[in-house]
Amino acid sequence: MLAVAMERASAAEGAGWLRILGGVTFALGAVVLFIRKSGAISADWADLPLLLVAGVPCALLYGLGVRDRRAGEVERWRSTLLVLGVVLAPLFFEQLRETLGLSEVSSFWHFVVFAAVAAMAAYAAFVVGAAYQALLAAVAGIFAWLFLWDWIASPGVSGFRWLVVLLGIGYLGAALALRARGEPQAEEFVTAAGIAGVLAGFIGVAQTSFQAVIGTVFNLPGGTQGQGFFWDLVLLLVSLASVGYAAMARVRGPAYVGFAGLLAFAGLLGVELSDLAVGKLPDGSLVGWPLALLLIGGAALAVGVAAERRRPARR
Repeated sequence: MLAVAMERASAAEGAGWLRILGGVTFALGAVVLFIRKSGAISADWADLPLLLVAGVPCALLYGLGVRDRRAGEVERWRSTLLVLGVVLAPLFFEQLRETLGLSEVSSFWHFVVFAAVAAMAAYAAFVVGAAYQALLAAVAGIFAWLFLWDWIASPGVSGFRWLVVLLGIGYLGAALALRARGEPQAEEFVTAAGIAGVLAGFIGVAQTSFQAVIGTVFNLPGGTQGQGFFWDLVLLLVSLASVGYAAMARVRGPAYVGFAGLLAFAGLLGVELSDLAVGKLPDGSLVGWPLALLLIGGAALAVGVAAERRRPARR
């Protein structure tokens, strides 16, 4: 009986890996075909065939992930297919908007697209039980939130920054509530809050340095409002807090976000991109952020070493 059970478990695991590899390959093939036939490099297909190219893999993979779900732990193959389905969903919904002839420049329809993506991911996270989907729901929620306010008021860079900060605080509140109930989705909302904080600290540079990507999508005005000391500090503190939380809670997501934020901070301050954005030549001075970081970091290390030495030896 034991041998039969082990054989069945091995067969089930093998079938799961086949589903994972098949799902990833199928999704990749659909994306490649969509790029080729969307008019980027060759004669494009009509809207309806492109809708099928985007929609069939999205519905198939997401549907396989949610069907026949059982109580308890979600299998790895199911989680993978759900991720693939949600990642393909923006492509499908945007192509659906295009097929229906809805406005491409109206932020309202882009809000609807990402709200639908967030709903799909939230269903997978809280109903199916694939906790990682909570992060995808939260990230889609950031886009939906920004598109909604762009449609309502077009608040500009400063307004977007504070809106992202407000949403990040909301994600932290959701994480605390979920953590109090022992829900696994709590850590994903902490990661999402870190993403929101890093985005808020970085979006001013994104406006000037990546205007074609950020500014065009959200109708940001030209020129620059500068990065400024305050937002540099926000970027640094959020990144450090994310890394520190990950170390204490022994989770990975916030650590990745914090590491990315620290890399962005080092790049921005290292090349003095804020000065370049407003037409000033960087002076390359030691005074300022480099000296402050060296002194604060060195002092913290010294205090930590001294505190460790003062601890009584274990017997």
